Amino acid sequence: MAGLAYAILTRPAGPGISSFFLEHSLAQGGGRNVVNVILVDFRGFDTLGEITVVGIVALTVYKLLRRFRPAPESIILPRPQRVGAEGDEPRDPDETLPLGYMRVPAVLGRLLLPVAGVISVFFLLRGHNAPGGGFVGGLVMSTAFIVQYMVSGTLWVESRMRINPQNWIGAGLLSAAGAGAGAWLASRSFLTSMAWHARLPLLGEVHLSSTLLFDLGVYLLVVGATTLMLIALAHQSLRSHRAPSVPHDTATEVWRSPAAQTESGAAS
Repeated sequence: MAGLAYAILTRPAGPGISSFFLEHSLAQGGGRNVVNVILVDFRGFDTLGEITVVGIVALTVYKLLRRFRPAPESIILPRPQRVGAEGDEPRDPDETLPLGYMRVPAVLGRLLLPVAGVISVFFLLRGHNAPGGGFVGGLVMSTAFIVQYMVSGTLWVESRMRINPQNWIGAGLLSAAGAGAGAWLASRSFLTSMAWHARLPLLGEVHLSSTLLFDLGVYLLVVGATTLMLIALAHQSLRSHRAPSVPHDTATEVWRSPAAQTESGAAS
């Protein structure tokens, strides 16, 4: 295997297809970010299939974890967290801020959410001509959502914010497929990109492309799939493990033991 790898790696490089994408990215794809143009234009159908698979995987993980119960030994909090959280329980979802050692991270996390939202949209809009795109922007936004779960708790977040990741996944697939189907209206092949360039009075030069709608679909699906899987994991903190099944006689004896002890103590 080492000899085979050496023989392949030392062969002279043959003609590749990278030069084609570098030359035609701006002319045919309408963008300077070659990687993004490849994903949403030259190989748009492949990307549509990939995000469909990502959505299916997210729904499968959610289904598997929906009724999952953690092991008993994983429920107890680590000792540093138990010591630091003394006097903080039970946490009320109506409280503005958590008590104890999580107050400062909660404030920072909530300040981070709108900033991360703006940055994620910035990456989405600039991705066709500069580093960024729907994948990067979606990961930034989903990370901001998960941070809220980490610092404020599942109950607090879901009592105030409705993310509904399944809706994000569906909207993302519809947006990406709609961008491809829109080319049919112009009598072009599916997922053929169409651009519109004009000069508006107040905005100046504006360049719009159908790939933005496709990239928006990628953005929505990445946010929905990532948060769906991670929120399914976050919900495990609210569940207790199933009680082990015990014989009927043993269960009856355990249930009556406190009363039996009381009766025996009163008799004595």
